[in-house]
Amino acid sequence: MEKKKKSAWNWLNPMTWIEAAFALLAAIFAPLLRWLGMLTPPSTQGFQNIRKEDVEDAKQLAQEQEAAVDAITREMSPAEIVRAYAKADVAGRATMDLSALDFGQQDWLLRLSDEALSKLAMSTKGGCARSLERREVLPSYPKAAAETEAPEIYAIPSAEDEEEWKRQQIAALFRQVQRELYHAPGIPNLQPKHTPATLH
Repeated sequence: MEKKKKSAWNWLNPMTWIEAAFALLAAIFAPLLRWLGMLTPPSTQGFQNIRKEDVEDAKQLAQEQEAAVDAITREMSPAEIVRAYAKADVAGRATMDLSALDFGQQDWLLRLSDEALSKLAMSTKGGCARSLERREVLPSYPKAAAETEAPEIYAIPSAEDEEEWKRQQIAALFRQVQRELYHAPGIPNLQPKHTPATLH
């Protein structure tokens, strides 16, 4: 890109003279200040002291993790692979090994929508196996665990039971009043609740 030439009329502008003066001062004093160490040194923030051993350790850890994932995937049945694929996120699905499935099963699994994958994720292993065999989403959800125990059924009391309950309540009240009003001879009532009226 060619630099645009300045015309002679620009020298009549005072800003051109100021710009030229600053450029002259920078050309004179910048090497001197840099030599004396008075200029701000370049920023080193953002650089990390990465050693070769750290890079090799990270590489070995990544290889071990990848080998462990591959070993787990090889031990999984096709139904378990389908269920794990449905439960994984987008990044996990992209890196998942589907070599245990044939090309037709892989094509069917990769074409499923997010809604179908969510149904398979909630399905049982048997439902995933049936869906994979028929190439159709046929979810089979596990039975929900009982949240509460079986409700206790109370028997309806009969008329005789109600009468017995009333009799016991009245007898208990009568015994309380009897204890307050009638004491043994010579024993005073220290906390009287029912004071009999005195005849004069």
